[in-house]
Amino acid sequence: MTSINPKRQGLLATENLLPLFVLLALVLGGLNLLLTAVLGMTTSQIARKPVPTLVQTIDGNSFTVKPIDNLDRTPESIRLFTRQAMTMLFTWNGVSQAQDETGTIQTTTDSGVKAGSNTVTTKAWQASFSLSEDFRASFLEQVGALTPRSVFQGQAQSVFNIESLSEPLLIAPGFWDVTMVANLIIFDVKNPGGIAIPVNKVIRIQAVEPPADPMEAEATAVQRAVYQVRSAGLQITDITEMTEAAR
Repeated sequence: MTSINPKRQGLLATENLLPLFVLLALVLGGLNLLLTAVLGMTTSQIARKPVPTLVQTIDGNSFTVKPIDNLDRTPESIRLFTRQAMTMLFTWNGVSQAQDETGTIQTTTDSGVKAGSNTVTTKAWQASFSLSEDFRASFLEQVGALTPRSVFQGQAQSVFNIESLSEPLLIAPGFWDVTMVANLIIFDVKNPGGIAIPVNKVIRIQAVEPPADPMEAEATAVQRAVYQVRSAGLQITDITEMTEAAR
């Protein structure tokens, strides 16, 4: 007589399924172990690989870089930023010349930008974006108070002569003080040889996140200039008089 529930035969027999599952688990476990080992070796190789220090720009120029903490800046970069920012803030010329498409020299007069009750040159206004926002307006008004009105008629100009910049003094993580000894020299009709005004200051510098570059095709000349000023990842948060002891 044939059994109503005949025992399954062959590989699918009940007594054969458990060994198959065990074998499958061993195979999958081995593959997982192999994959983990490969990933570990790859990660180790990447970790030991030296950090790239050569960067090449689109135009083919190359320069070296080094990784630093987000609050760290090299003394050279801090001093360069300080020199450029202060020079731009205090170098005034209300007349500029440039060639047009035909090669003809065109002279333009800078009408300036309002800074409180005073007026500053457009380039000084652009340079003011090197200052923190809670400090920019008040200091820019002081710059405007020093700027002769005759600058905007092309009858006066200035030169900012920095005699010395100290090594940056770290006062807190991401904050430095730089001591500057300089002279603001103003040339006008009454003083064709120039009159010098001492500008001896202690400048507080802060590390900040550099802004993303603007779209070249869409950015205006002013926008590009502002982004260039901020690209150093630094800003000036305060400028105070230098004491006699610091000279």
